[in-house]
Amino acid sequence: MPAPRPALWADPLYLAALAAALPAVAIIAGITPLQLALHWPGWTPIVLLILVTPVLEEIVFRAGLQDALATRGSYRLAGLTLANVLTALMFCLVHLFRHAPAWALATIVPALVFGWAYERHPRLVAPILLHALYNLAYLVLLSPA
Repeated sequence: MPAPRPALWADPLYLAALAAALPAVAIIAGITPLQLALHWPGWTPIVLLILVTPVLEEIVFRAGLQDALATRGSYRLAGLTLANVLTALMFCLVHLFRHAPAWALATIVPALVFGWAYERHPRLVAPILLHALYNLAYLVLLSPA
């Protein structure tokens, strides 16, 4: 029987993933064509990208795709499940519809973190909170049009 996981807010690895949002987005901005541009994005993007999008995307990608792939086996690649890796790749492909290829490719890393959090704390609240915070960092640091 595996050791029980710490509660979400008592899990130092989950808290580290939350704390990594701003630095991760800043690093991703440094390796993509997007430029840092601090400014308030307005309420509509905040509501859509902080409240709506994380919930919908995590339902589709974690509770839908990742769970479905996980039922087919528990293969691991470098400590990550194959279900998580394949889901992160699909997450990236979907982001190609709205983002430049370099930025869409960069979403793989946060997607792997969201998937890891879902596997570690198998409730949607874990990846939704991470996703919302990463999106907030994206909005505030990069101010996309």
